Amino acid sequence: MSRIDNWQRFFIAIVAGAFGMLNVASGQDVVYTPAVGETFDYGIEYRIVERTEGERNPIMVRQRCRLRYVVKSSDSEEWSGTYQTIPFMGNKLANKGTLANHHRRTRESYESGPSNSFGSASGDPGMARFHQAASERAEAMRKEQQRRTLYELERYPGLFQFCGGEIWCTTSGKIRGKGAKGELPFATGAIAGLIFLQLPNDGKTVSGFSSRAESELNFVSSESDQVAKSRISIFSLMTPQNPMKAGHLAFGREVEIAGGVSAGQQLTLSGSGMWEFSPEMGMPYAGSVDYKIDGASYIGKATQFDLRVGFHYLDPIRAMLFDHDLLPTMEAFDAANLPRLTSKQQADMAKYWEPRSKKSVFRPDRALGVQYTQIATNSAPPPANSRLQRLLEKELEDDSDWTNDIQFEQILSRWDSIRKAATKFPREWSDPSGTFTIKAMLQSVGKSDVSLLRLDNRQTISVPLEKLSEDDVEFARTFGILHQ
Repeated sequence: MSRIDNWQRFFIAIVAGAFGMLNVASGQDVVYTPAVGETFDYGIEYRIVERTEGERNPIMVRQRCRLRYVVKSSDSEEWSGTYQTIPFMGNKLANKGTLANHHRRTRESYESGPSNSFGSASGDPGMARFHQAASERAEAMRKEQQRRTLYELERYPGLFQFCGGEIWCTTSGKIRGKGAKGELPFATGAIAGLIFLQLPNDGKTVSGFSSRAESELNFVSSESDQVAKSRISIFSLMTPQNPMKAGHLAFGREVEIAGGVSAGQQLTLSGSGMWEFSPEMGMPYAGSVDYKIDGASYIGKATQFDLRVGFHYLDPIRAMLFDHDLLPTMEAFDAANLPRLTSKQQADMAKYWEPRSKKSVFRPDRALGVQYTQIATNSAPPPANSRLQRLLEKELEDDSDWTNDIQFEQILSRWDSIRKAATKFPREWSDPSGTFTIKAMLQSVGKSDVSLLRLDNRQTISVPLEKLSEDDVEFARTFGILHQ
């Protein structure tokens, strides 16, 4: 894009433009002022839920990418630099060859016949029926997973592309650039503008401000090749809010977009969210916005969908969390965002994965094994001294036949990374009554005590678990690394 064109400006306005950060509770002006030579890494996440009337099971697409800016020049009016996005493939950053091969192999496997990964059935009629049922369940699960993967890769190609180019941004947030456009919907070419929002030219935002803009977008019908040009009216209202991080500036934003047609349909959109700006960085720090959109027929079958777009500036610790599919904030460790393994789940997993002799007549339900693996890789780790933790470590060390099927190494590595990340974020610890509180970082845990690093004097203290609140004890036992 020699310049970001109309439809890209639209996406920067609604999906991305929701992202500049802007507030000045302290009376400080807000301008984009990154320094030459600085590198800014951001984590971007999209969550799309198609909710077309009549769909029994709405499709949910969740995709993330890393976005990097490198500042090449900067003055009192404008800064310029390069940008690059790298999409994720599952829980790992992708490369172009791997992503293309993954798409090709998934398509070929999906269109091929049933997989016969279970080998020959037992001569015993009862075991043969059990074997057949397990095989059919595993095959159905495999096909459904492949279908969903192909749906995301082919329906939302813009989320799974690499893009890069040059960008110019004024101190008030007006941007232009050149580079690959990507493909609709949600083209990666527009992701480069995600975090920017046009500010008042004078930077004065003490009492909040509003803006109205007109834009144009080309829509393509999902049922034909018809293209419709749409004029869109975008209204934004920003109001000061308390920032989540000391020294930052924060604003809430309400967005209303209306007008135009999408291949014969009206487009309406409304959204709200909150964003933070770092005066020290001279750049946005974090934010998210939730949208409800009607009339966007280019999505495919869905003409109504919910969209959440979020971004976070990634320092090394937040990058560790983001790359492990977690929110890069302290809230990542909350049970609502990181489900806990129940005692029953841990016991069932340990029973399923316990070692058995080669003469054992037990034949595992592979579909159940896949289910346990998914639960383990999407939940908080069990206590470091738990039977499940010790079992997986032993199984991995023994290099048993099970390790060919169950990703023990991946599970244990993720649990270890989560525990390490939990020691890098300060939290408020309290006694059961809530009367005594202290800000500290978790260091390690034992049978009856926890080691904490106080923030006020940087001293490490040992606190009996019985002196802590129920939530603190649960946090320490879940994420604590054992005393050495």
